[in-house]
Amino acid sequence: MQPAAQRWFGTKVVEIKQISAYSCRGMNGNPSAHISEHAFGNALDISAFMLADGRRITVKDGWIGLPEEQGFLRDIQGGACQQFTTVLAPGSNVYHYDHIHVDLMRRASRRLICQPAAQSGEAVAARAQQRRYGYGQREPDVTSSIPARKQAKSIGQLINEEDEFRDY
Repeated sequence: MQPAAQRWFGTKVVEIKQISAYSCRGMNGNPSAHISEHAFGNALDISAFMLADGRRITVKDGWIGLPEEQGFLRDIQGGACQQFTTVLAPGSNVYHYDHIHVDLMRRASRRLICQPAAQSGEAVAARAQQRRYGYGQREPDVTSSIPARKQAKSIGQLINEEDEFRDY
């Protein structure tokens, strides 16, 4: 975790925020389901990471947030998949949209669960960066039928006569 924090933010994690550790309940809070690993104190749900510089990186917002947040969280998930037998992150199912669930469940099959499939933080951040800033200067593949407004020539100039606002 610390190498990922240094890589993506240039600082260290000083606190891990969890939303569920020991809790005697069924899986996903369903009393009719198999008993959860939380009931054995064998699972943790991580919702956020506090950095030494005061920043808070939440799983809920960061998973689809800034490129560096996405990269950090994917690296955390990938590392967790190397250490835990079950890792469920946003995208795995509707119950894990805001946290990363990790546990050490023993399965007779020795099956490991890592969902969604772990991806390199670098690859995810690069895609997020492209979406955020576009794919360079090329024209979009799909254009609308409504032309874009022309940019105002100077700050504060009306965009066109019908507009009631100024472009600042």
